[in-house]
Amino acid sequence: MNQSPKLVQRILSAKSEAPNKKYVKLGLLFNPFPRSGTANINAGDVYNEKLIPVDESVTNQIVDFIRDALVDNPLDHRDRFISATITGDYGSGKTQLLMFAKALLAEVATTPHKAHKNPYVIYVDSPGVKLLEFIGTIISKIGAEDFRKFLWAKIIGQIRTSKVDQESLKRFQGTGGVLFSDTNPNPYADENIVSYKQFLNSFTRYLSNTRSRREFDEKFKEIILRVLQQETKDSVLAQYFYELVSEDYGVNKMWEALSSGSIKQLDRKVVHIIRYIVQLIKEQGYTDFFILVDEFEDITKGRLSKAQVDNYVYNLRTLIDEHREWCLLFAMTGDALRKLRGVSPPLADRISSRLIILQDLNHEQAARIALNYLSIARESESNELTPFDQSGIEKLNALVEGNARRFLRSCYFIVERAVVNLEKTKAIDGKFVAKHFSHDSV
Repeated sequence: MNQSPKLVQRILSAKSEAPNKKYVKLGLLFNPFPRSGTANINAGDVYNEKLIPVDESVTNQIVDFIRDALVDNPLDHRDRFISATITGDYGSGKTQLLMFAKALLAEVATTPHKAHKNPYVIYVDSPGVKLLEFIGTIISKIGAEDFRKFLWAKIIGQIRTSKVDQESLKRFQGTGGVLFSDTNPNPYADENIVSYKQFLNSFTRYLSNTRSRREFDEKFKEIILRVLQQETKDSVLAQYFYELVSEDYGVNKMWEALSSGSIKQLDRKVVHIIRYIVQLIKEQGYTDFFILVDEFEDITKGRLSKAQVDNYVYNLRTLIDEHREWCLLFAMTGDALRKLRGVSPPLADRISSRLIILQDLNHEQAARIALNYLSIARESESNELTPFDQSGIEKLNALVEGNARRFLRSCYFIVERAVVNLEKTKAIDGKFVAKHFSHDSV
């Protein structure tokens, strides 16, 4: 007898209920636990800021790190460097802690304060296999449109304040006329600098032939390259950035090359690149530049040859020594940090001068982390563990041996089983967990 229709009906039966009805008997709007047990790096800051660390000492260390990072250096305002490293076993919650730090920094930026701080934060989910890939990931996180916008704002701003540049472009300016009577012919007017396309159009709309346009393009390229070279202090980097901003349509191959870290000619330019990136960001009104680096154990766990590892850590140490306008928060396993100390003690000391160690969950912390997630799926605030009781939490935490990832993943599956198997007046207790864990949660 074919059992498939019955099995399919079992799979689809839960789908027939409205999402807000399915979990109502558990006092929840939905199942808030991550089914994989891992942090959702694409979740919004409003979500992540609710997932406050359950170890108070860890919370205090994150708060102290951010507070100290935002304090100005009275001897050198450009020296903003500070670093910390989060360590813990796989599944201990390192990524979620980075997400919490990111959310906390976003809240700092939106909180009025007399010494207003507006930090710019980038989360890097992998450091890459060479330092230029790490820098390329930072560039990609900024985004092609924003990065080009920042570059164009700098270029237009320089031209707008340079009498020499304005004089060299004067012969390409229009004087208005019937055809463009509704536009301002002055390319430096406020309405013409709102975007680079508007700025370019304020010149090109008055160029009546191919020769004039070619002459304008050549002169404008000359100005852009000079501005970028003055800014970056490097002619090679200026040329690459020019190619980036000059590609207006289609797939931007230069953006792909920059963001992937695949341009070998820039291998020795990483200090210049990151310094200019930070400069561009801060000119947009940001006061501090934070990089949150996850999965740093990729560098030491065997993916790279010894020569590649040595090259990576040496270059990163050099970059940190030469560029001090950023704040770095790393996450890696304790074993990876020990290996890094074996490979490069100077780099390990620089990035882990503050060490935030994540331990296995005790029963009290397991209850707190469950409560954090449950609060996301409730209509009103509550300190109750419902639909769990304390025995259910303790049993589940004991079965996963205090591992945060396995605990959260198991919470998800136990809640799903409770929807089907738990009586309305009952709680998810130790007996219920013991019965369903081995089949559904491991």
